[in-house]
Amino acid sequence: MLFDIISPIYALFFDYQVKYYKKILNRIKNEVDISKYKRVLDLGCGTGALSYALQDLGIEVVGVDPSSGMLKQARKKLKGTQVELIKINPGEKLPFDEDSFDLAISSYVIHGLNPMERKEIYKELCRISKGKVIFHDYNQNRSLITDIAEFLENGDYFNFIKVAKSEMEKHFKDVKVVDVDKKAAWYILKHCNI
Repeated sequence: MLFDIISPIYALFFDYQVKYYKKILNRIKNEVDISKYKRVLDLGCGTGALSYALQDLGIEVVGVDPSSGMLKQARKKLKGTQVELIKINPGEKLPFDEDSFDLAISSYVIHGLNPMERKEIYKELCRISKGKVIFHDYNQNRSLITDIAEFLENGDYFNFIKVAKSEMEKHFKDVKVVDVDKKAAWYILKHCNI
């Protein structure tokens, strides 16, 4: 798996990413105060930077990822924290009961999935979350470097950016998109239609 191979490189940026996520969490506080949630799922946690920033707010965090390499890096980076890390298999039902989490959040994951995979993720996050579902992902302001990296990753990035909001509106009654940085947005979703 590509992410197993490149996980040590991602780990080099852990501290930078933690600072970035803390800045975003503070910036978006008036829109969504994440610190009010008790138990949060971090879907596609990677090396654990977002999980770290969330647990720093006193939140119980469960991070899940399909990449063994990313989870290996996350275990190193999150040593001494209370973050629980679980390996998942792509396309399988998440190993949690209905309404297990107050919030489900995912950062830079959804754009890499094809439309059918995204639909399944929407269903699963609706099932396990009793609150909001938030996707931290790209907005319309892309850079050439991002375009090249996403082309090499071979995900659905280019299509996702065009259809993100309208696609999500098919699955959620309430979809709000808030730019949280020059090239990133929070897709804040409530009230599942699925």
